[in-house]
Amino acid sequence: MSNFDNDFLGFDPSQLEVFNQTESKSQGNPLIYKTSPSNAKSEDGHYRCTIKVVYNPFNPKQSVLEQQSYALHDKDGWLTVISALTVNKKDECPIFKAWKKCHFAKPENGGMDKILYDQALPKDKGGKGLFDKRYARYVVVQVLEDENQPDKVGKYLFWKCPKAIWLQIDAKIHPSVESKKAKIPVMDYLFGNSIELEVIPGAGNPGDETYGRDTKYLGEFSRRPVSCINPDGSPILNDNEKVILNNYIAAMEPVWDSKDPVARAEMEAKIKADPNTAELGKIYTKVLGQIKSVCPNIEEELSYKPWSDTVKARVDRWIKIVLAGNDPEDEKSYEGFELDKKENNGASKNEEAPKAEEPEAPAVEESADDLPF
Repeated sequence: MSNFDNDFLGFDPSQLEVFNQTESKSQGNPLIYKTSPSNAKSEDGHYRCTIKVVYNPFNPKQSVLEQQSYALHDKDGWLTVISALTVNKKDECPIFKAWKKCHFAKPENGGMDKILYDQALPKDKGGKGLFDKRYARYVVVQVLEDENQPDKVGKYLFWKCPKAIWLQIDAKIHPSVESKKAKIPVMDYLFGNSIELEVIPGAGNPGDETYGRDTKYLGEFSRRPVSCINPDGSPILNDNEKVILNNYIAAMEPVWDSKDPVARAEMEAKIKADPNTAELGKIYTKVLGQIKSVCPNIEEELSYKPWSDTVKARVDRWIKIVLAGNDPEDEKSYEGFELDKKENNGASKNEEAPKAEEPEAPAVEESADDLPF
């Protein structure tokens, strides 16, 4: 432990999987922390709170979950499904495969090619935009202060991290080589930083397009390290443990402030060999166990899982209708599909429609270079 053997104490934040990948919307989950201005209790309508974005205690490299999902609209309403794209398994997402068949069609050929191409083409480009793909970056947070939702204080929850805030975090834990700055462990439980968050709504009222679209997120990092707290709001460390932590922070601050890589390495080597660091490692093991006992697992809750048979059937039906060139929200498309399912094994009445078992489509390139996401 004295040599930073622990996965967290001395964890290199640049090793988060989000930095090592090749370049959904979750509804009604009580574990998701929502900081919408519509829930603000302030006179100016701004949502203010103080949070700590922290590592995933069960897998620090998977502390940032980049969830990809599709919102499918059909005659029964809409259904959001988390895609296997979330775990980089493109071949396991039938919706993505269907999108490729449409996206790589040759509209200049006319006929079914043009119909399929328009199914995937975004509405703002003149298409039908049926493949409503969503992206969300989720992180684990502990809520330290929140007058809008006081019942959330002390809890570990998942938060859809806005791009503006993520860029600030990214700049600290993954600074550019040119900046010569040290990596700052802002997500650490004991010596990371808190964020004073202010969410400013766009013009208009809740529900208006501009209200959500123009919402701004402002975040100010604490100047000094801030430790997590117990769920009841009490300190997570006792007085003796605080002394050990403060000694470590005092030793590390010159490292975090230095722009000299050689000097940083020398200072870190001395700190790792310091008996105080070994004591902190023991404290860290205890704290990590406490946090695991009260923190939900972000991968288990929000990552991709194989769909149920019911969801598979509904998605499969949607795909077949889309690849037949029909409108999945039109009742007639479904009536025709159900009728033909009995008479022609699921093929559309349209003579140009592909077979149900294996929808036909123009040959596509397997390269992902042309993909817009």
